[in-house]
Amino acid sequence: MNMKWLSLLAIAFAVSCSYKVGNFKEFSLEIPTNLEVVGTGPVEGRECGYNGFNNTWYNQSVAEATRDALSKAPGATGLKDVTIKGKHGIWLVLNCVYVEGTPVIEKTAGKKK
Repeated sequence: MNMKWLSLLAIAFAVSCSYKVGNFKEFSLEIPTNLEVVGTGPVEGRECGYNGFNNTWYNQSVAEATRDALSKAPGATGLKDVTIKGKHGIWLVLNCVYVEGTPVIEKTAGKKK
């Protein structure tokens, strides 16, 4: 293999391992005051997909990653204190979106148990 191809392969590998791709902004929302924590701590969900030549980068769903996280906390209907991470190029072809947060359920006034 000549040096030109070896250099291109090295650059492609280095770019593929980057974790800071995309134009992401940080924001926060007002949290309702009537939330009850479900479980003992944060849960994490992920949505991963293959990135071939015909796919686009970051085509994974934050909603699916959130559903995955909620499935790990039975009874939870939402997450608070959420962190979302996107990683692409894991093993050169796999893209993932990770959602981590504290599982909660909204308490309703006058609910009988």
